[in-house]
Amino acid sequence: MFEASKGPLRRWAGLVFAALVLAACQDEASDPVSEAEAKLHAAPRPAKIFTVTDQIGLVERRFAGRVEAVQTVDLSFQVPGKLVQLPVLESQPVRKGDLIAKLDTTDYDRAVREATYRQDQAKRELDRLETLRERSVISQSAYDEQKNVYDLAVEQLKEARQNLVYTELRAPFDGIVSVRLIENFTTVGVGTPVVRLHDVSEVQVDINVAEALFGRVTESEVASIDARFPAYGDKLFPLKYREHSTQVDEVAQTYRVTLSMPREGAEQLFPGMTASVVVKLLPEGLELGEEFLVPSGAVAVDGDGKSFVWAFDAGSGAVGKQPVEIGTVMGDYIPVKSGLKAGDEIVSAGVAYLSNGQIVRRLN
Repeated sequence: MFEASKGPLRRWAGLVFAALVLAACQDEASDPVSEAEAKLHAAPRPAKIFTVTDQIGLVERRFAGRVEAVQTVDLSFQVPGKLVQLPVLESQPVRKGDLIAKLDTTDYDRAVREATYRQDQAKRELDRLETLRERSVISQSAYDEQKNVYDLAVEQLKEARQNLVYTELRAPFDGIVSVRLIENFTTVGVGTPVVRLHDVSEVQVDINVAEALFGRVTESEVASIDARFPAYGDKLFPLKYREHSTQVDEVAQTYRVTLSMPREGAEQLFPGMTASVVVKLLPEGLELGEEFLVPSGAVAVDGDGKSFVWAFDAGSGAVGKQPVEIGTVMGDYIPVKSGLKAGDEIVSAGVAYLSNGQIVRRLN
C-alpha cells in the first residue's frame, strides 16, 4: 500500500520543485524599473566640462609698446622779456588756465599807458573836428584824416593790452609739466621754449605692427586688446584703437598704431614707460560677437539631424540636451551661432554615452 502511494507523492514533490525553480527564475529576471533605479543611483560617469567663452580659439599677437602723451607741446612766450615767475615744478599736474610763467611787465604797462593817452588825444581831436565839419568850417577829407589817426590809436592800444596779456604764460590744457627748459630770471625771446607740457587726459600706447599683419587684419577681426605695465605687475588694462599712421618706417617696415585707455586707475603711468600689448584675433571667417568656439567633441547630432550639446548643471551634476546652431568646423573647434552664451558649461567629450538627466562627475 505504501508503494502504491509513491507515484502521487513523487508527482506532488516534482510540482513543488518546479514552482520553486520558476520563482527563482522570476527573481533573477530583469526588471526595467529596478534597472532604472539602479542606474540612477550608480556612480556618476566622469565627464570633461568646458566653459563657453569668447576667448577660445583666438590667435594671440604680442607687441612691445610705449606710453605716449595725447599731445606734447613746448610752451613759449609771444613777447620777449625777463622771466620773473616760474612757479611750476617738473612732474607737477596743472589745470587749463594755470599760470606757468610770467615776464616783467614794466615795459608793457608803460606801453599800455602811452597807447591809452594817444587814443584819448586822438578822440578829443576827432570830436573837435566833427563839430567843425558840421559847421562846414573844415573839409570832409580833413575829418577823415583825423578819423584814421584815431582808428590807428585804437588798434595800438589793443595791441599794447594784448602784449601785456602775453606776459603771462598759462596752460592751454590739463596736463603734466614734463621738464622746465629754462631757469627763472632768464631773458627770453619770442618762441623760446620755457616748459614742456604733456596732455595726459588719457593713456595712449603706441605699438609698431609689421606690414604683413597691418595690411591683412581688419577691425572686425580684433577680439580684444590688453596691456600690462611693469608699474602695475600682472594687472591687465583693456585698450581701444585710437588711430594709426599710414607712413611706414623705412627701416623696420612697420606702421605705428596708437591705442588708448582711461587714465583713471592708472595714474602712475607716464609718457616713456613700457608696455606689453596682447592683441587677440578671431580666426579667419569668424565674426566678432556672433559665434562661440567649442570643442568639436562637444557637439552631437540627434536622429533628426539636429545638432546639440549636453549642458552641465553644476548644482545637481545633471546634464540636459541643449539644441545649438553650428557653423563650419575650424580645426579642433566648431563655431556655435546660437543656443549658448558666455559662461555656460557643457560636456566636451563622450557625448554619445550620455542621456537626459544623467548625473556626471566633473573631471579636473
